[in-house]
Amino acid sequence: MTRAVIMAGGEGTRLRPFTHSIPKPLLPIGRKPIAQIIIERLRDCGILQITMAVNYGAELIRAYFGHGAQFGVQLDYYHEPRKLGTAGALAQIIKPDDEPFLVTNGDILTALDYGAFLQSHISAKAAMTVATRDDTMTIPYGVLRLDAHGNVEGVTEKPRTNYTFSAGIYALDSATVKHIPPGQPLDMTDLMNTLATAGEAVRAHPIEGLWFDLANVDDFEKALAELEKNDPAFFRDVTHHS
Repeated sequence: MTRAVIMAGGEGTRLRPFTHSIPKPLLPIGRKPIAQIIIERLRDCGILQITMAVNYGAELIRAYFGHGAQFGVQLDYYHEPRKLGTAGALAQIIKPDDEPFLVTNGDILTALDYGAFLQSHISAKAAMTVATRDDTMTIPYGVLRLDAHGNVEGVTEKPRTNYTFSAGIYALDSATVKHIPPGQPLDMTDLMNTLATAGEAVRAHPIEGLWFDLANVDDFEKALAELEKNDPAFFRDVTHHS
């Protein structure tokens, strides 16, 4: 059965004081906790076996979600003994001969069809597929062009630059866990670099539409306002994949 891993062990320090008493996965967007919205969208995309990697507030998270039956999924937990980063726990959850699986950060809300994303990864036969977003940043200074001798050839005032960044959602071949040192902290960016250095295929999969990284209180307010404005049924309008 296709598995998804939700990385839900962070302390949510940028959301204090709210996370002093409520772990971040249980903070609400409207009437539902973040993690419930993610779980229900995974279910609607045909991904029914879910593992939550937990640490901070683990008891409250377990008490709310249980074994997942009330949400139509099979839910289990991996309690990190210490902070292992966004990739470190995978070596304890996934076996090298398991099916390809999906990983999402526990604070990412998106319109992405998780099932189609994972199938695209499988079809490409890559080691890892990274969901990506594009954005533009304005550099708030005059940027100098220097020649080989350090002389100024020109200056561009407040130039804009385009960049691509990880959207916090990944599809992986199970054999990639062999590259993760057991019990050692490892971020997903480190795993990307390790795989690329080893000559493994790491694909970028651009995603469009609604996407939110819920890092601070303002992000919660923006996400809720955007969803209410553009698509109140956003988290239910996904075709079920059998």
